[in-house]
Amino acid sequence: MTTPAWVGTWRPHRPRGLISAQFPSPGPQYSIPGTTGFVGHSPTKARAPAYTFRGTKPPAAESCGPGPCYFVEPAISRNGKYVAPSAHLHGRPMTETTVTPGPSEYHFCSASPTQDEHGAFALGQLVP
Repeated sequence: MTTPAWVGTWRPHRPRGLISAQFPSPGPQYSIPGTTGFVGHSPTKARAPAYTFRGTKPPAAESCGPGPCYFVEPAISRNGKYVAPSAHLHGRPMTETTVTPGPSEYHFCSASPTQDEHGAFALGQLVP
């Protein structure tokens, strides 16, 4: 049986040195001491505890609500009364389309080449 046909000059081989992608940390290159625990702790970091444990919680209150004498309707939630969605049977409001000038309202020939004149209409609201 013949060897498979290789494309190019590359052939699979063992790596000559360490490949950093094979390690989860820079451990082979740099010797960084850990920052957890007391033994072998990094001298550049403080050894004070970072987390504290709290004691137990106090007992719960005797009652969590007003009791069964106050009946709240099931349709009432913290957001108000639940109402099923419904369609609005209204037409669209009429919009006024004659507010802005049309293409025939703008004249180019009113200004001479030596005058510094702008258009007569603005495309926004005019604030008094």
